[in-house]
Amino acid sequence: MNIVAHRGYASKYSENTLEALNEAVKAGANMVEFDVQFTKDLTPIMLHDDNFKRTTGLDRSVFDITRSGLKEQPKLHNICELEDVAAWIQANPGVKAFVELKQKSIDHHGLETCVQRLHESCRPVLDQCVFISFNADAVKIAQDIGFKETGWVILRYDGACAEISKKLSPDYLFADIQILPQDDSKLWQGNWEWVVYEVVSRKVALGLIKRGVGFIETKEVEKMLL
Repeated sequence: MNIVAHRGYASKYSENTLEALNEAVKAGANMVEFDVQFTKDLTPIMLHDDNFKRTTGLDRSVFDITRSGLKEQPKLHNICELEDVAAWIQANPGVKAFVELKQKSIDHHGLETCVQRLHESCRPVLDQCVFISFNADAVKIAQDIGFKETGWVILRYDGACAEISKKLSPDYLFADIQILPQDDSKLWQGNWEWVVYEVVSRKVALGLIKRGVGFIETKEVEKMLL
């Protein structure tokens, strides 16, 4: 079973932290996924939401704080800049990282600006990084500017998304298990590998593999690797 650690080993450690990534690898995962938002001054950081409140308790928008401001807030000591994440990836050459650019940052800073800035930050470890996004246009730009692998996260399992997938031809298609048909049917075939996330049961994961899913994304790393 090919496991992608969703936001690191997020069932046991704080999500989107170096600790969560490191513990996922120690538990046996060789693929990790994490989210990227951009601060006010376009510093890429590992964060899912556009506000720090849920994960740190600090009710503040990521777009209202600068790189220096991060260091001044004790509650944000676990927030990691992408530069440091890239150094961690480089120190773990056997690890593949799925790097998700969040839509809120795209909306705030602009599509091309965010993709370009992310590419610059990932350049030292580009061979180990896969750019992913819910935004199909972002995936296309990432392909054009030099990301070697990309993934598109679909919002719906329908004909329209199937057609976009064929045209975009990403290396990976990501889907929440909840949007997939609740039967045993094979998933769309194409030049991609399927990655299904929010999977917490090994039995369910094995069923997905029979349907053509190549990768299981989960926060329950050890449970899947039993």
